Amino acid sequence: MRAILRQIFQLLPFVAVLIAGSPLKAADLKPFEPEVVDRETVDLKAPARDYPLFSEFRFGVLAADLEPGGGSDDGVAISGELLTPNRARNLPFIQNLLHPRFHIGAAIHTDDGVNQAYAGLTWDYYLTDTLFVETSFGGAVHDGDTDGNNPDSYGCTLNFRESVSIGVDITESVSVSATVDHMSNAGLCDQNQGLTNAGVRLGYRW
Repeated sequence: MRAILRQIFQLLPFVAVLIAGSPLKAADLKPFEPEVVDRETVDLKAPARDYPLFSEFRFGVLAADLEPGGGSDDGVAISGELLTPNRARNLPFIQNLLHPRFHIGAAIHTDDGVNQAYAGLTWDYYLTDTLFVETSFGGAVHDGDTDGNNPDSYGCTLNFRESVSIGVDITESVSVSATVDHMSNAGLCDQNQGLTNAGVRLGYRW
């Protein structure tokens, strides 16, 4: 399982580059000038061919296993994540909630801690032209202990995963965010040691 997760993580940057179709351009580093969009003209029914399957890649460095017990209780996890386009960015809050983005990613511990691969839905909302908040919910598979007799066990191989972040757009294509994610099984298995990571992620949109 650990080897599979490492391979997934190692492939994510290459997938992002292939989807993007071109390397980072100098124009992407220009100061961000938000485009003014009339909310009434946002077309959520535009043909699928007008949007790439994925439009953003996130790379993060996280303090890992912050909860007592379960895993190494210290160390660093490297995360990579792909997200579908945010087609509801300029819509009012309630409508925004009805159009989440899909994400898929992995978090690999640099030592002997717990690794995970995950997928789910992401909701992000812009408080200003550049400042946004984000939350996600989905599932994760991991390579940690699942022994029902061990109180520090994660219980299930497949667990729930959720996260919350606050971030800012540095340019039109680049963002940085502080994030906390948590994995647990909500008491559905004999043991339920949670796994919490927190850190910083850099995002690139194309």
